[in-house]
Amino acid sequence: MKLQPVQAVLVVLIVVAGIVGYFAGQTTVAPETVTIVQPGTTVTRFVTTTIITTVVQTPTPTPTPTETPPAYLGTVKVGALLPLNLPIGTMMLGAIEMAIDEVNSAGGVLGYKVELVYYDTQWSGDKAAEGYRKLAEEGVKVVFGVFGSHEALALLDLLPLYGVPVIASGAVSDVIDQRVLERYDDYRYWFRAYVNATSQAAATWDLLAYLSRRFGWTKLAWIYEDLPWVIPHALYGQVRSAQEGIEVVASIGVPPDITSFTDVFARVMASGAQYIVWQFSGTEDYVFARDYFLGQVPLLAAGGGTYAMLDVFYNQTMGAAEGLICIAWGFPAPITPKTMEFYEKYKSAVGIEPLFTTWYAYDSVHIWAEAVRRAGTFEADAVIKVLETSTFVGAAGVYEFTRSHTARLAPERIYPIFFQWQGGRRVVVWPFRVVEHGTRLLLPRPADGARTFVEIPWP
Repeated sequence: MKLQPVQAVLVVLIVVAGIVGYFAGQTTVAPETVTIVQPGTTVTRFVTTTIITTVVQTPTPTPTPTETPPAYLGTVKVGALLPLNLPIGTMMLGAIEMAIDEVNSAGGVLGYKVELVYYDTQWSGDKAAEGYRKLAEEGVKVVFGVFGSHEALALLDLLPLYGVPVIASGAVSDVIDQRVLERYDDYRYWFRAYVNATSQAAATWDLLAYLSRRFGWTKLAWIYEDLPWVIPHALYGQVRSAQEGIEVVASIGVPPDITSFTDVFARVMASGAQYIVWQFSGTEDYVFARDYFLGQVPLLAAGGGTYAMLDVFYNQTMGAAEGLICIAWGFPAPITPKTMEFYEKYKSAVGIEPLFTTWYAYDSVHIWAEAVRRAGTFEADAVIKVLETSTFVGAAGVYEFTRSHTARLAPERIYPIFFQWQGGRRVVVWPFRVVEHGTRLLLPRPADGARTFVEIPWP
């Protein structure tokens, strides 16, 4: 199919914006409006302009008197295992450091100043195991981070040898939960201040089931990244779809380096699907949004991807993301009284938003510190008992650990936010407890060979 001039320009702009990327380390300024005109049509899109910031040396001002720093009884070490070769690893490290600074500013833990020792796993299971061993031998009281499931599985058998608890903020494999349940005495030191893969799937299906009931939809198309992490989603989806009376009429896996969804959307439309669920972890988000717009796909698409949840995604896609519903684990909404305080502080300090497990890495530090205070000791088994029997209010939600030592999924505990891109804004649409009064949902409808969005009251 030959592209019209506006479509061709849009393709080029989206590709350029995607290449620029989110983690380029540049400073963004206010969006510049660009109007593209073809005969009889005016299309307005937004493009993010980037500038390079030059640091100018200025005289050091005279320090302003501050409060007397806390007097500590001594120092206690904590560790972090993070893939510092990945942007998410450095973001998590920044959040952990921020939380430790807050703990120390409040007097430390049991009167002791917390000192961080971290180790770069380089996204390697072997390096993760090596790092846990080194941190334990250095005398840390707890280890934070552990982002990858393969990293966690590589170090599990070291837990009973060293007895140093791990509070991870990733590593979602259900296999880890199974091992904790089967060999509690050995693996009781493992905790996940985040949810497992099945809980991720359940949260998505909660929304899909509601959409089905609300609009009478019974036919769903699933478009997913063809990688192992989606296997629990597939298994859970088979059970939940049958329970909800929903037929998955198209199940289409795509490679992470996909360059076009044109054929995928054609298959979806031919299947008779009434709505779409989409799940990616990489740059597929940009291509998906582009072709969702260019193809004028008249079906609501709900799901998620790493980049689609970010505040700059709409501008990077030149508005092609309009109408997409996206998942976000951690979001600037009134989740708890601590949510906006952390969000604003992190974004002010770093210049970009905290990205999903960054929230949970931050919370994990405060969870451990509070558990130690309640236990009155740094001794591992005493701290574990507190973790197992208490709830903790964090920035991302309220934590209550299950028998498998993962955070419990529930709207009033740890739960994702689903928002819809509307005119460049991220409008929260799920769960309803954080949906603002007067919210509207954009519902796509076919209109003379194109697509229009109809606003309906929500919920």
